[in-house]
Amino acid sequence: MKSSFKTLTAFLALGAGFIAWAGTPTPVSAQTNILVHVFAPPNYPNNSHGWVYLKENIERDTQGRVTFEFTNGKVAPPQRNWDHVTAGIVDAAYLHTGFERKRLWLTEVGRLPGATPTATAMSVASWRTYKKFFEVADEFKGVKLLTLYSFTGENIWTIDKPINTVDDLKGMKLRSGAGLAANIFKSLDIAPVPSLAAEIFPMVSKGVVDGMTGPAALLTVLKVDQFIKHGIRYPGAMTTLMWTPILNKEKWESISADDQAIMEKYLGEPMARSVAGEWDRRNTSSLKKMAADGIKIHDASPEFVAAVEAKTAVFTDEWLERAAKRGVDGKAALAFYKQQLEELK
Repeated sequence: MKSSFKTLTAFLALGAGFIAWAGTPTPVSAQTNILVHVFAPPNYPNNSHGWVYLKENIERDTQGRVTFEFTNGKVAPPQRNWDHVTAGIVDAAYLHTGFERKRLWLTEVGRLPGATPTATAMSVASWRTYKKFFEVADEFKGVKLLTLYSFTGENIWTIDKPINTVDDLKGMKLRSGAGLAANIFKSLDIAPVPSLAAEIFPMVSKGVVDGMTGPAALLTVLKVDQFIKHGIRYPGAMTTLMWTPILNKEKWESISADDQAIMEKYLGEPMARSVAGEWDRRNTSSLKKMAADGIKIHDASPEFVAAVEAKTAVFTDEWLERAAKRGVDGKAALAFYKQQLEELK
């Protein structure tokens, strides 16, 4: 029954107009085809340097025994990607931990304030910490976790009002990420408006919000930098997203051991470096472009940092408490994560 449901769903989805992109046609001899839910534009680094990175390398090295196919847009709300993957509606997708906070807690260590000096450092440090401390907690039970990655950390960008002190943030309405990110900004007396990337342009362009949080690269990718006049950069970023690309467990287990070994060469740290490295490159160029366009960007003062640390320390305490409940030495894991960040800077 489950197999029939999966077959029918795939047939209907494809009949509705799903197409493959960014690669060669699926070889007739393919033994395993992985249908990936792609809901962001193809040039988004999570796709162009994530799924396409896997497609190009794995299809080549398995000689077409494992292939990838991408949906042409949203199958359903991205917030339901975990359910869609585990039910076999699609074989793979990515989601961020803010969508599954009750299930995915440990990997949010990299979302704490000041924990993202670069996307690459955060992503690689997160993967190494996951393998050393978090994997045994089995938060990804029922799926195959392919890697962990983030974009360059989130800072605050405003349409009109410059931000110099934490008091300047009081009452501001800012677009933000969901879950921990929204809670962090609430603690600073901001009114966060959690949203997906596709919802940011209308929010900012129409003045529904006073500004937004995110990396500079996100602003230029979405073309909302034209509406921004001010930015404040926090050392190690205010917060970030943790993306978790996952694969249906039955699909993974259907792949031969030899081809799994080939795939593993590109999962984990290599995939994290591919996606995060592209976000870092784009962020550097975006900051230069925004400064050249007249956006006033400055670094947070020591007083600003101290005020944020005082107001957000509770989130580290909360993370440590939950880590303990899941049988993880949170202090050791956090210390290891920070050590990796220092080595990767």
